[in-house]
Amino acid sequence: MTKTNPYPKHTIGEHIVPFQLTFNKEDSVEEALSLIQKRIGSWPNTESVFVVDKDNKLVGAIEFKELLTAKPKQMLEGIMKSSFESLTDRSHQGTAIKLAVKEGVESIPITDQNGHFLGIIDAGQIFKIMHEEHIEKLMHFSGILNNEAFVNAYKLKITSSVRARIPWLILGLAGGFLSTFIIKGFDHTLQEELSLAFFIPLIVYINAAVGYQTQTIFVRFSSLEKVSLKKVLLYELKVTFLISLILSFGVFIFGSLWIGMRVAEIVAVSMFIGVMFSTIIGVLIPWFLENMEKDPAIGSGPFTTIIQDLLSVTIYFSIASALL
Repeated sequence: MTKTNPYPKHTIGEHIVPFQLTFNKEDSVEEALSLIQKRIGSWPNTESVFVVDKDNKLVGAIEFKELLTAKPKQMLEGIMKSSFESLTDRSHQGTAIKLAVKEGVESIPITDQNGHFLGIIDAGQIFKIMHEEHIEKLMHFSGILNNEAFVNAYKLKITSSVRARIPWLILGLAGGFLSTFIIKGFDHTLQEELSLAFFIPLIVYINAAVGYQTQTIFVRFSSLEKVSLKKVLLYELKVTFLISLILSFGVFIFGSLWIGMRVAEIVAVSMFIGVMFSTIIGVLIPWFLENMEKDPAIGSGPFTTIIQDLLSVTIYFSIASALL
C-alpha cells in the first residue's frame, strides 16, 4: 500500500481498469448503442456493459449480444441481468482467476465494499494476475519467501538475495542434521547389513518425488475450486497404491539380482510404505495451510520435503531392524 496505490498487495484494487460505459435502468437500447458508437475507442476489452443506479451502485449487467439483438426502444431494465458475478476491490487477486476459469468470462465488474461500481478486471489484467500468481508459486515451491523482490532477481543486492533464499535452506540443513542422528541410531542395523546404506538415496528421492507430485497437483487443483479432503485423499491413495506397487516391484527385482532377497524385501517394503505416507503428507500440509487461510504453496516446498525425508529414513531403518 502506497500513496499512489491505496490497495494492499495482491488485492483486486491494484488491477482495476476504469470503465466509463455505464447506463441507467431507464436508458433505452438505442441510447446505449449510440453512446457506445461515439466512444468506441475509449473502453477496454469486455463482453458486457453495466447498469448502475443514481448512487453509482452496480445493479445489472448486459452482454453485448443481448444489447445488439434487443428492440431499440426497449429499456435496459428489461434485458439486464440482476444476478451476475462480481468482486470487491479488497478481494484477493487470485479470486479473479478462479472466477474467470469457473464462469468462462473475459471481464469481471468490481465494486467497493458498499457496492459502488469502480471498473472492471479485463482479460489483459486476468493474464497479468495469472503471471504474478505463477511466479509467486514458483518462488514458494523453491523456498524463497520474499518473492516480490525476485521479479528483478539479478538486479538485487547479493545480501538481499541471500536473505530471501536462506531461511528454508537453514531449516533444511537442520533437517539434514536430524536425519544423520536418526541413521546413527540404527548403526547396529547398518553394521549387520552394510548394503542397506546403498539404497538410502533411492528411498529418500522416490518418496520426495511422489510427495512433490501429489502436493503440486493438490495446490494447482485447490487454487481453482474448493476440494473435499476425504475425496482427494482417497483418490490420491488409490493412485499411489498402484504407483507404490510398480516402484516396489522394480526395486525388489533390482535388489534381488544385485544384493540378495533379504535386502530387496526390506527396500521394497520400505519404499511401498514410505511412498504411501509421502502422499498423505503431500495432501495434508497444503490442505491445513489452506484452511488456515495461508497460501498452500508456502508449505508445499522445502518444509514438506524435510518432513518426507525424515519419515523416509525412519520408516526404512525401522523396517530393516524388524526384518533383519
